[in-house]
Amino acid sequence: MPPTPLPARTTVLVVGAGPTGLAAAASLVQHGCRDVVVVDGGEIRAVTSRAMAIHAATSESLEKVGCMKALVDIGIQGKAIEMRTPLGKVFDVDFAGLAGETQYPYVLLVSQYSTERVLEERLEEMGVHVHRPYRLEALNDDEDDEDGGCLVAKFDSGDVIRANYVIGADGAKSTVRQLSHIGFEDPDKGTFETKAMAQVVFADITLSAPIPYLPADSVKALINPGAFLLTVPVPRSPYPESRDHTDKAIYRIGMNIPLSHGAPPPSPSADYLQKYINGHGPLEMCSDPSVNPNPVRIEEVLWSTRLRVHAAIAERFINRVHAKVQSQHKNGKRNARIVFLVGDAAHIHSPIGGQGMNLGLRDAIGIGEVVAKHIVSFPNDPEGADELIERYAANRYERAISTISLTKRAMAGISMIGVSGFVLRRVVFWVMKLVFNIPFVKRRLARRVSGLGNR
Repeated sequence: MPPTPLPARTTVLVVGAGPTGLAAAASLVQHGCRDVVVVDGGEIRAVTSRAMAIHAATSESLEKVGCMKALVDIGIQGKAIEMRTPLGKVFDVDFAGLAGETQYPYVLLVSQYSTERVLEERLEEMGVHVHRPYRLEALNDDEDDEDGGCLVAKFDSGDVIRANYVIGADGAKSTVRQLSHIGFEDPDKGTFETKAMAQVVFADITLSAPIPYLPADSVKALINPGAFLLTVPVPRSPYPESRDHTDKAIYRIGMNIPLSHGAPPPSPSADYLQKYINGHGPLEMCSDPSVNPNPVRIEEVLWSTRLRVHAAIAERFINRVHAKVQSQHKNGKRNARIVFLVGDAAHIHSPIGGQGMNLGLRDAIGIGEVVAKHIVSFPNDPEGADELIERYAANRYERAISTISLTKRAMAGISMIGVSGFVLRRVVFWVMKLVFNIPFVKRRLARRVSGLGNR
Protein backbone atom coordinates (compact mmCIF):
# COMPACT_ATOMS: atom_id res chain seq x y z
CA MET A 1 0.00 0.00 0.00
CA PRO A 2 1.50 3.41 -0.96
CA PRO A 3 2.10 5.84 1.92
CA THR A 4 -0.48 8.51 2.66
CA PRO A 5 0.72 11.76 1.01
CA LEU A 6 2.22 14.35 3.30
CA PRO A 7 0.94 17.92 3.38
CA ALA A 8 3.40 20.58 2.27
CA ARG A 9 3.17 22.42 5.58
CA THR A 10 2.16 21.90 9.20
CA THR A 11 2.54 23.71 12.49
CA VAL A 12 3.92 20.67 14.38
CA LEU A 13 5.70 17.68 12.88
CA VAL A 14 6.04 14.65 15.18
CA VAL A 15 8.73 12.20 14.05
CA GLY A 16 8.11 8.73 15.48
CA ALA A 17 4.82 6.96 16.19
CA GLY A 18 5.79 4.96 19.25
CA PRO A 19 4.12 5.69 22.59
CA THR A 20 5.82 9.07 23.09
CA GLY A 21 5.16 10.40 19.60
CA LEU A 22 1.52 9.34 19.69
CA ALA A 23 1.06 10.76 23.20
CA ALA A 24 2.64 14.09 22.22
CA ALA A 25 0.32 14.38 19.23
CA ALA A 26 -2.74 13.50 21.31
CA SER A 27 -1.77 16.08 23.92
CA LEU A 28 -1.30 18.76 21.25
CA VAL A 29 -4.78 18.16 19.85
CA GLN A 30 -6.26 17.96 23.36
CA HIS A 31 -4.85 21.44 24.02
CA GLY A 32 -6.20 22.98 20.85
CA CYS A 33 -3.45 22.47 18.26
CA ARG A 34 -5.02 20.44 15.45
CA ASP A 35 -2.42 21.22 12.77
CA VAL A 36 -0.24 18.19 13.60
CA VAL A 37 1.44 15.67 11.30
CA VAL A 38 2.81 12.37 12.67
CA VAL A 39 5.28 10.33 10.60
CA ASP A 40 6.93 6.99 11.26
CA GLY A 41 9.65 5.08 9.44
CA GLY A 42 8.06 1.64 9.78
CA GLU A 43 5.59 0.27 7.25
CA ILE A 44 3.57 -1.42 10.00
CA ARG A 45 3.41 -1.23 13.78
CA ALA A 46 5.57 -3.77 15.63
CA VAL A 47 3.37 -6.44 17.23
CA THR A 48 5.68 -7.37 20.12
CA SER A 49 4.96 -6.54 23.75
CA ARG A 50 8.20 -4.70 24.67
CA ALA A 51 7.67 -2.12 27.47
CA MET A 52 4.65 -3.15 29.50
CA ALA A 53 4.53 -1.23 32.79
CA ILE A 54 2.44 1.93 33.16
CA HIS A 55 2.99 3.51 36.57
CA ALA A 56 0.55 5.70 38.51
CA ALA A 57 1.96 9.10 37.50
CA THR A 58 1.89 8.05 33.85
CA SER A 59 -1.66 6.77 34.19
CA GLU A 60 -2.65 10.22 35.45
CA SER A 61 -1.02 11.79 32.37
CA LEU A 62 -2.71 9.34 30.00
CA GLU A 63 -6.03 10.15 31.65
CA LYS A 64 -5.59 13.72 30.39
CA VAL A 65 -5.64 12.54 26.76
CA GLY A 66 -8.56 10.17 27.25
CA CYS A 67 -6.75 6.81 27.01
CA MET A 68 -6.82 5.26 30.48
CA LYS A 69 -10.21 3.57 30.44
CA ALA A 70 -9.32 1.58 27.33
CA LEU A 71 -5.94 0.62 28.80
CA VAL A 72 -7.35 -0.38 32.20
CA ASP A 73 -9.95 -2.54 30.46
CA ILE A 74 -7.24 -4.65 28.77
CA GLY A 75 -4.43 -4.52 31.35
CA ILE A 76 -3.58 -6.27 34.61
CA GLN A 77 -3.48 -4.17 37.77
CA GLY A 78 -0.19 -5.14 39.41
CA LYS A 79 -0.30 -4.74 43.19
CA ALA A 80 3.41 -4.92 43.96
CA ILE A 81 6.94 -5.62 42.81
CA GLU A 82 8.39 -8.29 45.08
CA MET A 83 12.15 -8.79 45.55
CA ARG A 84 13.25 -12.25 46.74
CA THR A 85 16.39 -14.28 47.30
CA PRO A 86 16.64 -18.00 48.11
CA LEU A 87 16.55 -16.87 51.76
CA GLY A 88 13.06 -15.41 51.31
CA LYS A 89 11.37 -12.10 50.49
CA VAL A 90 13.60 -9.07 51.03
CA PHE A 91 10.94 -6.41 50.46
CA ASP A 92 8.23 -5.39 48.05
CA VAL A 93 7.26 -2.16 46.36
CA ASP A 94 3.64 -2.03 47.50
CA PHE A 95 1.50 0.30 45.40
CA ALA A 96 -1.74 -0.27 47.34
CA GLY A 97 -0.53 2.16 50.01
CA LEU A 98 -0.73 4.98 47.46
CA ALA A 99 -4.53 4.79 47.28
CA GLY A 100 -4.93 8.09 49.12
CA GLU A 101 -2.67 9.90 46.67
CA THR A 102 -3.79 8.61 43.27
CA GLN A 103 -6.74 6.92 41.63
CA TYR A 104 -4.26 4.46 40.09
CA PRO A 105 -2.61 2.71 43.10
CA TYR A 106 -1.07 -0.02 40.96
CA VAL A 107 1.25 -0.62 38.05
CA LEU A 108 -0.82 -1.32 34.97
CA LEU A 109 0.66 -4.25 33.06
CA VAL A 110 -0.16 -3.98 29.36
CA SER A 111 1.94 -4.61 26.26
CA GLN A 112 3.50 -1.64 24.48
CA TYR A 113 1.79 -2.82 21.32
CA SER A 114 -1.61 -2.44 22.98
CA THR A 115 -0.64 0.94 24.45
CA GLU A 116 0.32 2.18 20.99
CA ARG A 117 -2.89 0.86 19.46
CA VAL A 118 -5.01 2.62 22.10
CA LEU A 119 -3.12 5.89 21.58
CA GLU A 120 -3.34 5.65 17.80
CA GLU A 121 -7.06 4.89 17.94
CA ARG A 122 -7.49 7.94 20.16
CA LEU A 123 -5.59 10.06 17.64
CA GLU A 124 -7.79 8.76 14.82
CA GLU A 125 -10.83 9.85 16.85
CA MET A 126 -9.22 13.29 17.05
CA GLY A 127 -8.76 13.40 13.28
CA VAL A 128 -4.98 12.79 13.16
CA HIS A 129 -3.59 9.99 10.98
CA VAL A 130 -0.11 8.44 11.22
CA HIS A 131 1.79 8.67 7.92
CA ARG A 132 3.92 5.59 7.09
CA PRO A 133 6.59 4.84 5.99
CA TYR A 134 8.56 8.08 5.97
CA ARG A 135 12.19 8.15 7.11
CA LEU A 136 13.65 11.55 7.93
CA GLU A 137 16.86 12.34 6.03
CA ALA A 138 17.43 16.08 6.51
CA LEU A 139 16.21 18.85 8.80
CA ASN A 140 17.14 22.42 7.90
CA ASP A 141 16.19 25.96 8.83
CA ASP A 142 14.63 28.27 6.25
CA GLU A 143 14.63 31.71 7.86
CA ASP A 144 13.68 33.33 4.55
CA ASP A 145 10.49 31.34 4.23
CA GLU A 146 7.80 33.75 3.05
CA ASP A 147 5.48 32.82 5.91
CA GLY A 148 7.91 33.95 8.60
CA GLY A 149 10.51 31.17 8.78
CA CYS A 150 10.24 27.41 9.17
CA LEU A 151 12.05 24.11 9.57
CA VAL A 152 12.27 22.00 6.40
CA ALA A 153 12.08 18.22 6.86
CA LYS A 154 13.10 16.02 3.93
CA PHE A 155 12.27 12.32 3.74
CA ASP A 156 13.68 9.29 1.93
CA SER A 157 10.58 9.33 -0.31
CA GLY A 158 11.58 12.74 -1.67
CA ASP A 159 8.71 14.42 0.18
CA VAL A 160 9.34 17.71 1.94
CA ILE A 161 7.27 19.19 4.74
CA ARG A 162 7.68 22.61 6.34
CA ALA A 163 6.97 22.99 10.06
CA ASN A 164 7.50 25.47 12.86
CA TYR A 165 7.94 22.82 15.55
CA VAL A 166 9.49 19.36 15.25
CA ILE A 167 9.12 16.83 18.05
CA GLY A 168 11.72 14.06 17.89
CA ALA A 169 10.17 10.91 19.33
CA ASP A 170 12.21 8.59 17.13
CA GLY A 171 14.05 6.47 19.69
CA ALA A 172 17.52 6.07 21.09
CA LYS A 173 19.17 6.41 17.68
CA SER A 174 17.10 9.53 16.98
CA THR A 175 17.65 11.02 13.54
CA VAL A 176 16.11 14.28 14.77
CA ARG A 177 18.69 14.47 17.55
CA GLN A 178 21.58 13.67 15.21
CA LEU A 179 20.47 16.17 12.56
CA SER A 180 20.15 18.78 15.30
CA HIS A 181 23.77 18.07 16.38
CA ILE A 182 22.79 17.39 19.98
CA GLY A 183 25.20 15.27 22.03
CA PHE A 184 24.05 12.08 23.78
CA GLU A 185 26.19 10.69 26.62
CA ASP A 186 26.05 9.04 30.03
CA PRO A 187 25.72 11.93 32.53
CA ASP A 188 27.82 10.19 35.21
CA LYS A 189 29.73 7.42 33.47
CA GLY A 190 31.22 4.94 35.89
CA THR A 191 28.81 5.69 38.74
CA PHE A 192 27.03 2.61 40.07
CA GLU A 193 28.24 0.56 37.09
CA THR A 194 27.65 -3.21 37.48
CA LYS A 195 29.14 -5.59 34.94
CA ALA A 196 26.83 -8.37 36.11
CA MET A 197 23.82 -6.37 34.82
CA ALA A 198 25.45 -5.06 31.62
CA GLN A 199 23.41 -7.24 29.27
CA VAL A 200 19.93 -8.71 29.67
CA VAL A 201 17.41 -10.72 27.71
CA PHE A 202 13.62 -10.50 27.79
CA ALA A 203 11.03 -12.96 26.54
CA ASP A 204 7.29 -13.58 26.60
CA ILE A 205 6.72 -17.26 27.28
CA THR A 206 4.17 -19.91 28.11
CA LEU A 207 4.89 -22.84 30.44
CA SER A 208 4.04 -26.52 30.21
CA ALA A 209 2.10 -26.34 33.49
CA PRO A 210 0.82 -23.62 35.85
CA ILE A 211 2.85 -23.01 39.01
CA PRO A 212 1.83 -21.16 42.20
CA TYR A 213 5.19 -19.33 42.27
CA LEU A 214 4.03 -17.02 39.48
CA PRO A 215 1.32 -14.63 40.70
CA ALA A 216 -1.36 -13.32 38.38
CA ASP A 217 -1.31 -9.75 39.69
CA SER A 218 2.23 -8.78 40.72
CA VAL A 219 5.82 -8.67 39.54
CA LYS A 220 8.37 -10.97 41.12
CA ALA A 221 12.16 -10.76 41.02
CA LEU A 222 14.53 -13.49 42.24
CA ILE A 223 18.10 -12.45 43.07
CA ASN A 224 20.93 -14.98 43.29
CA PRO A 225 24.67 -14.32 43.40
CA GLY A 226 25.42 -12.84 39.99
CA ALA A 227 21.95 -13.72 38.67
CA PHE A 228 18.61 -11.92 38.42
CA LEU A 229 15.29 -13.25 37.10
CA LEU A 230 12.19 -11.08 36.66
CA THR A 231 8.73 -12.56 36.06
CA VAL A 232 5.69 -10.50 35.04
CA PRO A 233 2.17 -11.62 34.08
CA VAL A 234 1.29 -10.52 30.55
CA PRO A 235 -2.34 -9.78 29.57
CA ARG A 236 -3.54 -11.10 26.24
CA SER A 237 -3.83 -8.45 23.57
CA PRO A 238 -7.36 -7.70 22.33
CA TYR A 239 -5.99 -7.06 18.84
CA PRO A 240 -6.17 -10.01 16.41
CA GLU A 241 -2.81 -9.28 14.74
CA SER A 242 -0.90 -9.70 18.03
CA ARG A 243 1.30 -12.75 18.56
CA ASP A 244 -0.18 -14.06 21.79
CA HIS A 245 -2.75 -16.49 20.36
CA THR A 246 -2.70 -19.05 23.15
CA ASP A 247 -5.04 -20.27 25.84
CA LYS A 248 -2.22 -20.51 28.38
CA ALA A 249 -1.01 -17.87 30.79
CA ILE A 250 1.73 -15.65 29.34
CA TYR A 251 4.68 -14.39 31.37
CA ARG A 252 7.41 -11.89 30.67
CA ILE A 253 10.77 -13.05 31.96
CA GLY A 254 13.90 -10.93 32.14
CA MET A 255 17.35 -12.11 33.12
CA ASN A 256 20.90 -10.80 33.19
CA ILE A 257 23.59 -12.51 31.12
CA PRO A 258 27.08 -11.97 32.61
CA LEU A 259 29.62 -10.60 30.14
CA SER A 260 31.78 -13.66 30.78
CA HIS A 261 29.08 -15.79 29.11
CA GLY A 262 29.42 -13.90 25.83
CA ALA A 263 26.70 -12.03 23.98
CA PRO A 264 23.26 -13.69 23.99
CA PRO A 265 21.61 -14.44 20.64
CA PRO A 266 19.42 -11.67 19.14
CA SER A 267 16.24 -13.68 19.81
CA PRO A 268 16.97 -16.18 22.59
CA SER A 269 15.32 -19.58 22.17
CA ALA A 270 13.37 -21.63 24.70
CA ASP A 271 16.42 -23.88 25.22
CA TYR A 272 18.67 -20.88 25.91
CA LEU A 273 16.24 -19.40 28.42
CA GLN A 274 15.52 -22.74 30.08
CA LYS A 275 19.22 -23.45 30.58
CA TYR A 276 19.56 -20.18 32.49
CA ILE A 277 16.51 -20.89 34.68
CA ASN A 278 17.69 -24.43 35.44
CA GLY A 279 21.04 -23.04 36.57
CA HIS A 280 19.84 -20.06 38.61
CA GLY A 281 16.27 -20.77 39.66
CA PRO A 282 13.60 -20.48 40.72
CA LEU A 283 13.25 -24.16 41.55
CA GLU A 284 9.54 -24.10 40.61
CA MET A 285 10.42 -23.23 36.98
CA CYS A 286 13.17 -25.83 36.61
CA SER A 287 12.73 -28.49 33.92
CA ASP A 288 15.28 -30.93 35.40
CA PRO A 289 13.42 -33.77 37.21
CA SER A 290 16.50 -34.51 39.33
CA VAL A 291 16.16 -31.03 40.82
CA ASN A 292 12.44 -30.31 40.61
CA PRO A 293 10.10 -33.21 41.41
CA ASN A 294 7.42 -31.43 39.36
CA PRO A 295 9.43 -30.30 36.34
CA VAL A 296 8.11 -27.40 34.29
CA ARG A 297 9.53 -26.27 30.97
CA ILE A 298 9.18 -23.27 28.72
CA GLU A 299 6.71 -24.46 26.12
CA GLU A 300 6.65 -21.54 23.70
CA VAL A 301 8.55 -18.29 23.23
CA LEU A 302 6.18 -15.71 21.78
CA TRP A 303 8.82 -12.98 21.62
CA SER A 304 12.38 -12.50 22.85
CA THR A 305 15.16 -9.97 22.56
CA ARG A 306 18.53 -8.97 24.02
CA LEU A 307 19.65 -5.60 25.34
CA ARG A 308 22.93 -3.99 26.32
CA VAL A 309 22.27 -1.86 29.38
CA HIS A 310 23.62 1.67 29.32
CA ALA A 311 22.50 5.19 30.12
CA ALA A 312 22.66 8.41 28.12
CA ILE A 313 20.96 11.79 28.05
CA ALA A 314 20.78 14.47 25.37
CA GLU A 315 22.85 17.53 26.26
CA ARG A 316 19.68 19.57 25.77
CA PHE A 317 16.04 18.67 25.13
CA ILE A 318 15.22 21.64 22.90
CA ASN A 319 17.00 23.29 20.00
CA ARG A 320 15.65 26.77 19.46
CA VAL A 321 16.72 27.74 15.92
CA HIS A 322 15.21 31.24 15.92
CA ALA A 323 17.04 34.01 17.74
CA LYS A 324 15.89 34.76 21.28
CA VAL A 325 14.75 38.22 20.21
CA GLN A 326 13.57 37.80 16.65
CA SER A 327 13.09 40.78 14.37
CA GLN A 328 9.83 41.22 12.49
CA HIS A 329 9.74 39.32 9.20
CA LYS A 330 9.50 41.43 6.07
CA ASN A 331 5.89 40.43 5.57
CA GLY A 332 4.97 41.22 9.17
CA LYS A 333 5.05 37.60 10.44
CA ARG A 334 7.33 35.93 12.91
CA ASN A 335 7.45 32.14 13.44
CA ALA A 336 9.11 30.00 16.06
CA ARG A 337 11.44 27.29 14.82
CA ILE A 338 12.05 24.76 17.59
CA VAL A 339 13.10 21.11 17.84
CA PHE A 340 12.08 19.10 20.92
CA LEU A 341 13.33 15.68 22.04
CA VAL A 342 11.12 13.31 24.05
CA GLY A 343 11.33 9.72 25.24
CA ASP A 344 14.30 7.58 24.22
CA ALA A 345 15.46 10.31 21.83
CA ALA A 346 16.16 12.40 24.94
CA HIS A 347 17.23 9.78 27.51
CA ILE A 348 17.87 6.05 27.92
CA HIS A 349 18.74 3.93 30.94
CA SER A 350 18.39 0.48 32.45
CA PRO A 351 14.94 -1.13 32.05
CA ILE A 352 14.89 -1.91 35.77
CA GLY A 353 11.61 -0.79 37.33
CA GLY A 354 9.96 -0.14 33.95
CA GLN A 355 10.79 3.57 34.04
CA GLY A 356 11.72 4.32 30.41
CA MET A 357 8.40 4.44 28.58
CA ASN A 358 6.80 6.05 31.64
CA LEU A 359 9.23 8.95 31.72
CA GLY A 360 8.85 9.36 27.95
CA LEU A 361 5.05 9.44 28.09
CA ARG A 362 5.09 12.09 30.80
CA ASP A 363 7.62 14.09 28.74
CA ALA A 364 5.37 13.87 25.70
CA ILE A 365 2.01 14.67 27.26
CA GLY A 366 3.53 17.66 29.03
CA ILE A 367 5.26 18.96 25.91
CA GLY A 368 1.97 18.91 24.03
CA GLU A 369 0.48 21.41 26.48
CA VAL A 370 3.63 23.57 26.48
CA VAL A 371 3.90 23.71 22.68
CA ALA A 372 0.20 24.56 22.36
CA LYS A 373 0.74 27.50 24.75
CA HIS A 374 3.89 28.56 22.89
CA ILE A 375 2.05 28.64 19.56
CA VAL A 376 -0.50 31.08 20.97
CA SER A 377 1.96 33.26 22.93
CA PHE A 378 4.94 33.50 20.59
CA PRO A 379 3.67 36.06 18.04
CA ASN A 380 3.03 38.69 20.73
CA ASP A 381 5.51 37.68 23.44
CA PRO A 382 8.39 35.63 21.96
CA GLU A 383 10.66 36.02 24.98
CA GLY A 384 7.96 34.97 27.45
CA ALA A 385 6.94 32.04 25.26
CA ASP A 386 10.55 30.86 24.93
CA GLU A 387 11.06 31.12 28.66
CA LEU A 388 8.07 28.80 29.12
CA ILE A 389 9.53 26.03 26.97
CA GLU A 390 13.02 26.44 28.39
CA ARG A 391 11.67 26.01 31.92
CA TYR A 392 9.80 22.90 30.84
CA ALA A 393 12.87 21.44 29.11
CA ALA A 394 15.00 22.11 32.21
CA ASN A 395 12.37 20.43 34.39
CA ARG A 396 12.26 17.32 32.19
CA TYR A 397 16.05 17.20 32.08
CA GLU A 398 16.11 17.12 35.90
CA ARG A 399 13.49 14.35 35.91
CA ALA A 400 15.55 12.32 33.44
CA ILE A 401 18.75 12.72 35.47
CA SER A 402 16.85 11.62 38.58
CA THR A 403 15.49 8.54 36.80
CA ILE A 404 18.90 7.55 35.43
CA SER A 405 20.28 7.80 38.97
CA LEU A 406 17.38 5.72 40.32
CA THR A 407 17.92 2.90 37.82
CA LYS A 408 21.67 2.85 38.41
CA ARG A 409 21.17 2.68 42.16
CA ALA A 410 18.61 -0.08 41.71
CA MET A 411 21.06 -2.16 39.66
CA ALA A 412 23.76 -1.59 42.28
CA GLY A 413 21.28 -2.64 44.98
CA ILE A 414 20.40 -5.83 43.13
CA SER A 415 24.09 -6.67 42.83
CA MET A 416 24.51 -6.01 46.57
CA ILE A 417 21.59 -8.28 47.51
CA GLY A 418 23.07 -11.00 45.29
CA VAL A 419 26.54 -10.73 46.80
CA SER A 420 28.54 -13.96 47.09
CA GLY A 421 29.64 -15.42 50.40
CA PHE A 422 27.59 -17.44 52.90
CA VAL A 423 27.84 -15.03 55.85
CA LEU A 424 27.91 -11.74 53.93
CA ARG A 425 24.85 -12.68 51.89
CA ARG A 426 22.83 -13.30 55.05
CA VAL A 427 24.00 -10.07 56.65
CA VAL A 428 23.03 -8.05 53.56
CA PHE A 429 19.68 -9.87 53.36
CA TRP A 430 18.67 -9.04 56.93
CA VAL A 431 19.95 -5.46 56.85
CA MET A 432 18.06 -4.67 53.62
CA LYS A 433 14.98 -6.51 54.86
CA LEU A 434 15.00 -4.38 57.99
CA VAL A 435 15.59 -1.05 56.23
CA PHE A 436 13.20 -1.48 53.29
CA ASN A 437 10.33 -2.62 55.48
CA ILE A 438 10.33 0.56 57.57
CA PRO A 439 6.93 2.13 56.69
CA PHE A 440 8.40 5.51 55.72
CA VAL A 441 11.05 3.92 53.49
CA LYS A 442 8.52 1.54 51.98
CA ARG A 443 6.11 4.34 51.05
CA ARG A 444 8.88 6.56 49.71
CA LEU A 445 10.11 3.73 47.48
CA ALA A 446 6.59 3.12 46.15
CA ARG A 447 6.17 6.84 45.37
CA ARG A 448 9.52 6.91 43.57
CA VAL A 449 8.90 3.85 41.43
CA SER A 450 5.32 4.90 40.65
CA GLY A 451 6.55 8.25 39.34
CA LEU A 452 4.43 10.19 41.84
CA GLY A 453 7.62 11.50 43.39
CA ASN A 454 9.14 12.36 40.01
CA ARG A 455 6.27 13.64 37.88
